[in-house]
Amino acid sequence: MKSLGVIETRGLVAAIQVVDAACKAAEVTCIGYRKVGSGLVSVCFEGEISAIRTAIERGVAVAATIDKQVHSLVIARPEPSAVEALSNLKGHPPRTQANTNVDMTAETSAAPTLSPKNSADAEPVTPQVTQSALDLAEDKNAVARRGKKA
Repeated sequence: MKSLGVIETRGLVAAIQVVDAACKAAEVTCIGYRKVGSGLVSVCFEGEISAIRTAIERGVAVAATIDKQVHSLVIARPEPSAVEALSNLKGHPPRTQANTNVDMTAETSAAPTLSPKNSADAEPVTPQVTQSALDLAEDKNAVARRGKKA
């Protein structure tokens, strides 16, 4: 049964230290974080109840050495609507259903083929060259270096 644990710290650096200590202390998964405001950062964990309690205790102990204002919460069997409300945390990719039924005919039909009667006379077919995402990112970085918005 999955459980939910939350630690709220002051500052992102303290939150990173909490995540490191908690994940090393027990078999838990950090499902994301949220910047609450005024420097407060909440980090959420998921795992078995005993692992969550161990991880939260260790995380709070580490965070208390940095700042005394640390809060924590453990929910043994969270309501599905509560977990759904946390689905938009930063650092947590959205959960989507993977498409396991892949149609291979669309991929193979896109390859250029030569007709057998004109294969000796025909020139090789080259696919159209498009600008890759890496090139677009480099262009955006060049604009940012000049101080203009992309």
